[in-house]
Amino acid sequence: MRKGRALRIIGAIISLLGVAGAVIAGLKMPAMLVAVGIRGVEAFGVVSYILIGLGAAGIVGGTVPAIVGAVKKQNDDRLLENKREEAKRSFSEYAKDSLNPEKTRARLEQLRKNNPNLSELVDVCLEQMDRIDTYQARQKSLIDANEAIYLEDTIEVLDDSERRMCRNFRNIINCCILVEDGRGGVNDIDYEIVNNSLGDNEEELKTVATLLKYSVAYINNYNRNGVSDRKELDAWLKAMKNSMGGNHEIH
Repeated sequence: MRKGRALRIIGAIISLLGVAGAVIAGLKMPAMLVAVGIRGVEAFGVVSYILIGLGAAGIVGGTVPAIVGAVKKQNDDRLLENKREEAKRSFSEYAKDSLNPEKTRARLEQLRKNNPNLSELVDVCLEQMDRIDTYQARQKSLIDANEAIYLEDTIEVLDDSERRMCRNFRNIINCCILVEDGRGGVNDIDYEIVNNSLGDNEEELKTVATLLKYSVAYINNYNRNGVSDRKELDAWLKAMKNSMGGNHEIH
């Protein structure tokens, strides 16, 4: 900024000298003609125009970077403000529905973006989310491929399992808030809560995998015999619902 200002001042001074020289040369005063002759006056005029050109270049050279810098700063400020507004919207949307898987995933990604030191923890959380998504997709595919509408109640249980995991992710996100804006260590995180939450999710994923196994066995028996005993499957569904505090009835 200072360098550009100095360049503009020097350029202005040189330009003024050039203009003054050009005016003097243009007047072709008798005393000057006698002193340096016509060629000398013409040469003086050429030098004056060169000075004008150099001065103008200095002014432009000092002004353009200043303009570019001002525009860049304005754009940077606008971009920063947009990021802040986007962050506020993300906070608000997640706060209104903290058990929503998509909003939970977006919030976790935001944590990593704000503090790269949280990347490893966020990766573990996202990996668990990917696994529950996979189990849900497999269960739905199993039901659709076999037209097993009699197992649609299992989808609701899987959704409940996903919400339970999101509740644990919410605990983790709460623990990360204190260090979200920092670039340093993450020693202030309560890792006892984090590890308990991740551990509970692992147990939930195991129960979901078992539900898928019982569902496959039930469907295969049904396809083979036209009838199948749901006792094992229903017992497992009941156990899952009870573990989540569900008051659902098995039909």
